[in-house]
Amino acid sequence: MSPLQSTLEPPPERVRNAPLKLPQEIQQTRQLKWYSSPRQLLRTFLMQADTAHSIALGTTVGMFIGMTPTVGVQMILVMLFAYVVSPFLRFNRAAALVTVYISNPLTVVPLYWFCYKVGTLLVSVGGLLTPEDFSRILQYNNFQEWSETVVALFVHVGKPLILGSLLVASVCALVTYPTMHWLLRRFQKQQAT
Repeated sequence: MSPLQSTLEPPPERVRNAPLKLPQEIQQTRQLKWYSSPRQLLRTFLMQADTAHSIALGTTVGMFIGMTPTVGVQMILVMLFAYVVSPFLRFNRAAALVTVYISNPLTVVPLYWFCYKVGTLLVSVGGLLTPEDFSRILQYNNFQEWSETVVALFVHVGKPLILGSLLVASVCALVTYPTMHWLLRRFQKQQAT
């Protein structure tokens, strides 16, 4: 029998019905949920098969976008940014997409309120909003209400929120890259030994 004939034959019954065994990294990624613990998210980053620089840069991009008031379009922004900068800069998109979930339904009100407070230090505003005011502004039930919410958010608190979030996002991104790069290098050295 020639080698070509042996490759064209169907696999034996025991091979055909055997359960698919995935590497542990893929199995762990499949178990990853939006409500996963920070430790599990960090482990997901550390176990990716990419360079420390690429993963750290991806988490930095995700952190910056995640800290801006763009909930609802953050994943689209990550992919657009990746497309625009791909000729010049390569980063781990998966790390960026996971990191944007720093702002999620549980953290968006306190996060935006903090960014707003930082922004009010940079620009003067008439009346300061409380976290309860932010909670009322950010309530919506469907897509139409979401778009009305975004408009209301920018009309009521636009300038201080944008300026504050850009400052907070910049600081967080500047801290994220060296921290993640150090963690990744340390993890990779431990895995090598």
